[in-house]
Amino acid sequence: MLILAPLALGGCKSSTTATAAPSPSGSPWVITSQGSATPSAAPSGYTAKPSTFPTGFLPVASTTATPTPTGSPGCPPDTAHAIAGATVVPAAGSAAGSAAVTFYNYGGNDLVEYRITAISQDVLPGRQRDVGWTVMTPASGCGYLTATVTGLDAQTNYVFSVDAVTTQLGRDGTRAETVARSGVVTTL
Repeated sequence: MLILAPLALGGCKSSTTATAAPSPSGSPWVITSQGSATPSAAPSGYTAKPSTFPTGFLPVASTTATPTPTGSPGCPPDTAHAIAGATVVPAAGSAAGSAAVTFYNYGGNDLVEYRITAISQDVLPGRQRDVGWTVMTPASGCGYLTATVTGLDAQTNYVFSVDAVTTQLGRDGTRAETVARSGVVTTL
């Protein structure tokens, strides 16, 4: 075992000069120095996909994609991606246990829905109760929206959070991003 140690460690030396030689196996790798490898250029007519390079070569498209506008006509573009404020008005009387949450909808063709929830700020022993999500599908355009969150406990401190669910240009699925949050609000 000790005899093999110098041989194994010998491959860990760093070289000050790099030499390139094509791989004998025909793989997309070129050996540049002993013990390290560098990807070769993409095959002709293909472009490398960075997230899976070097095995993810994609054919080059012959047409140019037209960008999809991200804002609705007449709406200011949402370029800040900052978490905005949400205004919350707790309900009283027979509607107690709910609250109206108002936030700004920037619109956009990639917007699927909003998800609004309340997160209790009262520390209680044991498992915390999950209020769940209130889902709202906005109409086209932009402007202020109000959603009613129900199932709240009386005399409880909550922070309300609004997530925008959007499609991803050129990808499958959706993603959610917090776009508005309130300060601490006490229900009646």
